[in-house]
Amino acid sequence: MIAAEPPPAAEAVVVSRRESSEVVVSRDTPLVLTKAGQREQAFVRQAIFVTTSLSLTRPGGEAPALDSWRWAHQAFLQRQVCFSSMTGLFACAEASVQPLTDAETGEAPVSPVDPEAAPESEAARKRLADGLKPRATALFDADRRQHVEPMLKAAGVVAARR
Repeated sequence: MIAAEPPPAAEAVVVSRRESSEVVVSRDTPLVLTKAGQREQAFVRQAIFVTTSLSLTRPGGEAPALDSWRWAHQAFLQRQVCFSSMTGLFACAEASVQPLTDAETGEAPVSPVDPEAAPESEAARKRLADGLKPRATALFDADRRQHVEPMLKAAGVVAARR
């Protein structure tokens, strides 16, 4: 007797999707740059933010099944070096964004009481953001040492905090 393979499970259909970003913490570090006797005011702008993707999914197939929420929250660190001239002009270099290892993903059934709410997703986002806040200073300092200071040193610039 030959057994037939079971039919593949039908893929879930995305009914709706919401995406957003939220800055969790930010910092401007003022610097005085010196090179060949000239001085320039600069800032290292850094932010830790979380992006959220929240999808309402409906199971595929013939059998009736409940819709569910699927979410992914991902943390990122953004850095941007900005300069302020003595004329009052202000300009920034292109921002650089790096993903952090911090993330939250999950899935939960849609509540029949409030089908527009996804409390489990919100709790996961809050847990992620609350975990990032106490580490922000250390993350910003490490990022500055690893990415900003070598760039300034390569340019022959001496940087001092104001």
